[in-house]
Amino acid sequence: MGSHGIKDRVAIVGMGCTRFGEHWDKGVDDLIVDAATATFRSAGVTKAEVDAYWLGTAQSGMSGITLARPLQLVGKPVTRVENYCATGSESFRNACYAVASGAYDRVMAVGVERGRGGVERIGVKLSVSRAAGRGTPPS
Repeated sequence: MGSHGIKDRVAIVGMGCTRFGEHWDKGVDDLIVDAATATFRSAGVTKAEVDAYWLGTAQSGMSGITLARPLQLVGKPVTRVENYCATGSESFRNACYAVASGAYDRVMAVGVERGRGGVERIGVKLSVSRAAGRGTPPS
């Protein structure tokens, strides 16, 4: 018997992203905060309501502290992943599977990379489980 996938167990309920371009006046921490704030606002939740976080980065940090420090996350698990050019997608995939498995109800996936010459883009998605009425996405 094969897998039936996770399509009915996970929903994206919020998203935030920084503008692609040269951000000479901002560092990675600033851009993470900007994108995460937009995502919390989009989803209608606070950081306290998110159960766990995934960070995808290849060169902008070596651990989950890269995300935990600027967002001031205390007592929340942060997992850093890397997968060459698919790092942001890997962060998102892991976060989705964590929700689909029932381990968490609300998670955030973050992809961040500092490019050459200050070109940066930060993308953030908030995934919420719809299974058994847990974490029902806001309408």
